[in-house]
Amino acid sequence: MRNKPSNQSHTDMGCKMVSKKYYDIVMSCIVAVFISVPISLVMTIINVGFTEGFLLVFLKSALVSILISIPLAKICIPVAERITKKVVKQ
Repeated sequence: MRNKPSNQSHTDMGCKMVSKKYYDIVMSCIVAVFISVPISLVMTIINVGFTEGFLLVFLKSALVSILISIPLAKICIPVAERITKKVVKQ
């Protein structure tokens, strides 16, 4: 038997959707994670290498960088959007 599609507008793939008033915060968090984690990984590999304790060092680095990146993203994303709108033809 096939599942019927849900008509609930507040869910997507079984997850509750967040109110659009939180868009900026959600966007900042996602951008912070997408940028911070790969940078932390690369910097940990460069500085420590794949040694014993690598995973713990990487996780600590990623956590700290995410905590720093979230407020920075909240501030910098709107600034970057304004600059981009001035530079790119509409």
